[in-house]
Amino acid sequence: MLSTLILQTALAAASVAVYPVPEMTTASPQTQISFRGTASPGDVVVTGSRSGRMSGRVVAHSDGQGVSFVPRGRFAAGERVSVKSAARSYSFRIGRRPTPASTRTVRPDPRADAQAFVSRPDLKPPEVFIARSEPGRTPGSVFLGPKGGRAMGPMIVDDAGQLVWFRPVTGGRVAMDVRTQSYGGKPVLTWWEGRLFGGGGRGVGMVLDERYTTVRRVQMGNGFAADSHEFTITPQGTALMNAWDAIERPEGDILQSVVQEIDIATGLVLFEWHSAGNIAVSETYRKREGTWDYLHLNSIALDPAGDFVLSARSTNAIYKVSRATGHVVWRLGGKRSSFSFGAGASFALQHDARPQPDGTLTLFDNAERGRSRAITLRLDGTRAELVRSLVHPRNLLSRSQGGMQPLPNGNTFVGWGSNRWFSEYDASGKLVLDGRLSRGNDNYRAYRGAWTGRPTTKPSVVRRGSSMYVSWNGATDVAAWQVDGTAPVPRTGFETRVPLGTTVRALDAAGHVLAET
Repeated sequence: MLSTLILQTALAAASVAVYPVPEMTTASPQTQISFRGTASPGDVVVTGSRSGRMSGRVVAHSDGQGVSFVPRGRFAAGERVSVKSAARSYSFRIGRRPTPASTRTVRPDPRADAQAFVSRPDLKPPEVFIARSEPGRTPGSVFLGPKGGRAMGPMIVDDAGQLVWFRPVTGGRVAMDVRTQSYGGKPVLTWWEGRLFGGGGRGVGMVLDERYTTVRRVQMGNGFAADSHEFTITPQGTALMNAWDAIERPEGDILQSVVQEIDIATGLVLFEWHSAGNIAVSETYRKREGTWDYLHLNSIALDPAGDFVLSARSTNAIYKVSRATGHVVWRLGGKRSSFSFGAGASFALQHDARPQPDGTLTLFDNAERGRSRAITLRLDGTRAELVRSLVHPRNLLSRSQGGMQPLPNGNTFVGWGSNRWFSEYDASGKLVLDGRLSRGNDNYRAYRGAWTGRPTTKPSVVRRGSSMYVSWNGATDVAAWQVDGTAPVPRTGFETRVPLGTTVRALDAAGHVLAET
């Protein structure tokens, strides 16, 4: 009977995942201890070899599948931390960290081309030019995060390149990864916002509702600041984010990648993975300089089993990481690839690797030379075969950034990163939409999606001579403007010229009044 009880206890403990994982050597001094697979770990005793027993509180995860012990203090660099509980007992070590790199201010370029509006002189978004717009396009808007020009911030445009919404960010911050997602069963507008350093950043994930009201500002846990490369909301209401973490290692100071899954409702950490100890610096192709950015992780996705698929630019590789153990299951590309490659299937400096429902893997192949591509691969046993390759008519070679978005109707949307172009291809590979930002701007990823914006602000009206100019930043349902009950004037883009009058009403396609000013 006793041996059976011991076995049952051991099996129960083995089914409980803990983060930081056992024997991790690079945990944060501000780390919480997360238990997944049990809502009742019993008494949790946490003791640092230098800081002693740590007081704290146990907080439940919102899905009822785990808890986190949140310390009331910080651990000491280099110390070993032991965790004892009925659910799991183990230890890990706190990493030693050099002084982190300073962020840099991205300053607006006053010489860059920008749009100007009479009714909204405060908005100076970059111009957007559409080179091709043909039948077969996916209904919806285009989502961009321009940076480097006159003004930077999240931006929505239509298929004619006309502005739908723009929100300037200031103080040296930028907005990246702007798109629509779903949170709490409702559509939301999301992006990463923060300041950059080197090839990464430190900031937060922004979540806004259809009224452009901030619903959440999602931060990484355990003292890490979210990097600019990924902010994905899962159907479970969690966020996938990463951080670049400078740590001291025997081979010198390196930038490791930290991946977290965050419980958005509580801010607690449900999963944490560190590249140090899992991916060796010998896998990099990047030359050593300063704090060595040996991995440069730039995308995180979940596969159907709930494991993680990570893209790392500096190693030219994609990694599958087990949720249960944190171990690398396979490598695609790089110096230690688990797969061989069929004709045209190899890639380099890639971004945005995503498993698809049909079992394929999509990614943006920046390529070291030649031209960049948006490609689809099929992993068959230990071989990767090219299924599809999309290139730009201008044979663009994007040295940085970029992304690929399969659309529900079989089309594919591609953002060409540093080349500032964005394109949509139909299922046969025909180019049906092609546009670009004005010179001096670039864009991390571009997305296509449906969005209904109903701002809480009033329309803006300004008199100029014998006319008035009216706009409503972010309103997507406006079809016409009516002045003092006269015949409606069709909306002509972001800003419409109307006759002089006293009262201006925004009308939808059915003639209903949306707002009055």
